[in-house]
Amino acid sequence: MDLLPLATVDFLDRVSAVPDDGWDRGTLCGISVREVVDHVVAGNLFAVRLLGGASAAEATAGLGEGHLGDDPVAAVRATGEDQLKAFQEADRSAVLHHPSRDIDYDTFVRFRLGELVVHGWDLSVGAGLDTKLHLLLVEGLWELVEPHLDEMRAMGAFGAGASGREYASLQDKLLDAYGRVPA
Repeated sequence: MDLLPLATVDFLDRVSAVPDDGWDRGTLCGISVREVVDHVVAGNLFAVRLLGGASAAEATAGLGEGHLGDDPVAAVRATGEDQLKAFQEADRSAVLHHPSRDIDYDTFVRFRLGELVVHGWDLSVGAGLDTKLHLLLVEGLWELVEPHLDEMRAMGAFGAGASGREYASLQDKLLDAYGRVPA
C-alpha cells in the first residue's frame, strides 16, 4: 500500500502532461492515450466498488468507456483519491471477488499498482512524454511482481508476456514482465 499513493500521483502527473494533440495518439496497447487513461479511471472506480464488498459482476457493471468527461485530469484526480481512500479503509482480511479469481488485499494492491505504473508508461510512450519511471515504483513493483511471473504469464493478460531477454535496467525488465518489450 505504501507505493500506491506515489503511483497515483505519478500517473496524475503524466496525465497532466499530455499535450492537447496527444490524447488521440496510439499507444503500444493498441488503443489511444485517452482510452488508456479511461481504462485506468474505470479501474479506479472498479477498485472502490470491489474494496467496498461488491461482487465481480457488481464491481464491473457499467464500466465500459467514457469516464473522463471534459476534464481527464480531474477524473484521474478524483478517482485516484477515491481509490486510495478505499484501500485505506478496506478490510485487509476480506476476500475480494476479482473477475480473474478470488484474491486477497495484497494481491489487489499489486494489480492496481501495476495498472498505474505500466499504463503510466504506456500513455507516456503514446503522448511523447518522458518514459523514465520513478525508481521507487520500479523497484517496489518488481519486488511484488517477480515472485508471480509464472502466474502472470499463465493469465495471458500481459501482451506477449516476458520475453526472457536480459536487460540492463530494472525498468526494462519490469516492462518486459508486463509484455512491453523495450527497445
